[in-house]
Amino acid sequence: MPQSLVHEFLDQRGQGKKFSHSLKKAVFQAQRPDLDVGEVENGKAPFKIWKVHMRGDHDDEISDWWFASTAVPILAATLGPMANVLSIGALVSYWRQDMSDPAHPGQLLAQPLGTPYRDPRWCYWVNVVSLIAGFVGNLFLLLNFTQRVRYLTALPFSIILWFFACFLLVGDLLAMHIHAAPVGPAQIYSGGFWFGIAAASMYLILTALLMLNLLGFIRGHYPRHFELTEDQRTLIVQTMLFFIWLAGGAAVYSRLEGWRFIDALYYVDVTVLTVGFGDLYPTENAGRALLIPYSVIGIIMLGLVIGAIFKSVQEIGEKNIIRQHYEKQRASHKDKTVRSSLELERKEIELELARERAQMKQAARPSARSTATGRVLKSAMENRSRRNSANNSMANGRPASTRQNTMQRHVQKQQKIIMLKEEKERFEAMRGIQKKSEAWRAWYRLTVTLTIFGVFWCVGAVFLWQAEAATLGQTYWQSIYFCWVSLLSIGYGDLSPKTGAGRCFFFIWSLIAVPTMTILASDLTSTVVAFFNHWSNTVADFTILPSSGLWCALKDQWPKDFIKLPRWLKKAAEEEAAASQYAVENAAQPRMARTMVTVQSSSTSTSKDEAMAAGLVKANIDTIASQHGRDVHQYPDANALARQLALAIRRTASDLQLEKAREYTYEEWVEFTRLIRFSALGGPNAAAQEAEDEGMIEWDWIGKDSPMMAQQTEPEFVLDRLCESLIRYIKRNPAKGDFAETLREKGEIALRLKGGARSDDEEGNEFDALTLTGSVRSGNGIAKGGEKEVIKGGLDALHEHDDEYENHGIQPITIKKE
Repeated sequence: MPQSLVHEFLDQRGQGKKFSHSLKKAVFQAQRPDLDVGEVENGKAPFKIWKVHMRGDHDDEISDWWFASTAVPILAATLGPMANVLSIGALVSYWRQDMSDPAHPGQLLAQPLGTPYRDPRWCYWVNVVSLIAGFVGNLFLLLNFTQRVRYLTALPFSIILWFFACFLLVGDLLAMHIHAAPVGPAQIYSGGFWFGIAAASMYLILTALLMLNLLGFIRGHYPRHFELTEDQRTLIVQTMLFFIWLAGGAAVYSRLEGWRFIDALYYVDVTVLTVGFGDLYPTENAGRALLIPYSVIGIIMLGLVIGAIFKSVQEIGEKNIIRQHYEKQRASHKDKTVRSSLELERKEIELELARERAQMKQAARPSARSTATGRVLKSAMENRSRRNSANNSMANGRPASTRQNTMQRHVQKQQKIIMLKEEKERFEAMRGIQKKSEAWRAWYRLTVTLTIFGVFWCVGAVFLWQAEAATLGQTYWQSIYFCWVSLLSIGYGDLSPKTGAGRCFFFIWSLIAVPTMTILASDLTSTVVAFFNHWSNTVADFTILPSSGLWCALKDQWPKDFIKLPRWLKKAAEEEAAASQYAVENAAQPRMARTMVTVQSSSTSTSKDEAMAAGLVKANIDTIASQHGRDVHQYPDANALARQLALAIRRTASDLQLEKAREYTYEEWVEFTRLIRFSALGGPNAAAQEAEDEGMIEWDWIGKDSPMMAQQTEPEFVLDRLCESLIRYIKRNPAKGDFAETLREKGEIALRLKGGARSDDEEGNEFDALTLTGSVRSGNGIAKGGEKEVIKGGLDALHEHDDEYENHGIQPITIKKE
């Protein structure tokens, strides 16, 4: 198949196909052309507008151009209903008004009090066609989101219809200005004319956005569908309903109060945004009564829209900006780190070779040949020769490194300690990258939001200043003050937009700026407010609200300086330390009691391991190395490891309930990794190989597959892999003996009661489909009576891995129904 659009077209024409058929084939079947080696620079192909590579719905290629693929559909879906509302305002309002005062001839009225007069018929019907085109274009976009219409059908239709609506409005506006312009100074353009300009501008922006999205798809940057999450789809629906609520309320109030539609739209806008300037307010009892439910529902809908906008912006930023920065910092740090001295030596040699190649390349240039350059080249050649001879001598005299089976255990332990310390350094380096990235994320978001807020504030003031200056003589600083009062929902009412252009711009500006203000408040909460809270709490701990354990903490942090303090402070610190120790012991007693039965029935080393798995004992490098030695030389008890696995699962499950996500230490990660690996076939010695095959366990702390780079929190990541280890252990160690018989009996009961029916056992006891009396306890392999336990899908779990049992030569449990 030809690889370019032109070649595809010529090939189709050469086969005798019609012009239209050849052009269609060229557009929809052309592929990205191959690139010569010389065309690629820094791993990226040069940008060519004629490249065509249309991807399918789902493929394995990387998606880029995140703004065009994700942000553009959201903007189009949220701004589309606004454009329709603006077009409605332009349709139902006259575009010209007379400002003459009938009571005082020769004097002019204020703009809100002017008398509109009828537009030409052709102006009205062009507006109607434009509004219909805008609605249908928005409908095709929604059908594309719901996948009712194909991407390549819906998106071009939306682009064409919105551009057609813009073209009609622009033509209508120009025709009005040329053929039926108002005669000043008594006649001016009304707010409907400015709503038409705003609608045409909005349609043009939407067309450009969708064309950008289509261009990215044609060039193969993403598949042919909008990659929207559930929150983003919710935002689209809520935005549509919100604008319908505004337009419907404006229509009702224009009828009740006798206002023009665009004035009623301005009124419902300042009402829902809780600004309330007071220049427009209901005077009829029906309007006042309607205000109560209308404002409540409108404010709730506005809050939902703002919340959805915040989630969508946060999600897009986290995925496409924050994660990229995190990955960039990780990759940069990884290039600067080594795992051993040999790797360090290799990197130094590579850097030196790179410098020498650069020097030799520079010296080879005719313009660079000089005496100094020759000396540099000679020095580089001598260094290379000397290094090669040294490497050859080392290679000839290097003894073969073989591992002796009779190596003493304490030597192995020392090697393990060294390896763990080196690995811990990489862990701590990655933890430092994580902390810096989190701080960067908070301040980056604050900086971006402040910038956007400042642009909306200052640039919006410029537009309002120009719109109101000719009529009211408003200055730029007054506009700055007015915009600030509006953004903070203060609304004194001393200044408010009076002209049609000012109210039209305020309607658009306020609906975009208020969500920006909300996002700014959230970012301030996570940065500046959090910093202020920390220091205010610190000051309060030493002054009006003394904290418990404060002096004890100071003593531990600065023991030398604490000696110089008065005796009463030392006594207070000692009392706080005793009380803190007592509280810790009492808090640990319930948790220790839950594991007491298991720990007491184990050996001393196993008891320590179980305490470490349960999080009751803090491990260190020496303890972990000793544990590793026992696993290597003394084949560990699988039952003991299974109990430790259960304790670790309970521990991580409780960590998931914490308000702030838990971050585990390096020693805790090593213990979790040991429990994840133990269920491999062949025992712990074969765990590393199987883990590498399954791609779940082996990772480099500064690598791409580091747990700290995962989308999950650390407790979620650990819990998933501990549960995987538990599943492997169960499927490779099927139940036997009395316990298996009891399990089969319970399985048969669950099978008989499947579907919510109730049944009786042989003794006449009644059972429910999801509730069984009695619990199976695997400590001694005997089924004992106990509390009611809800078992959901227990039978399915038994047969979920039947095919994996057979692959490992293990017969699965089968239940014979009598």
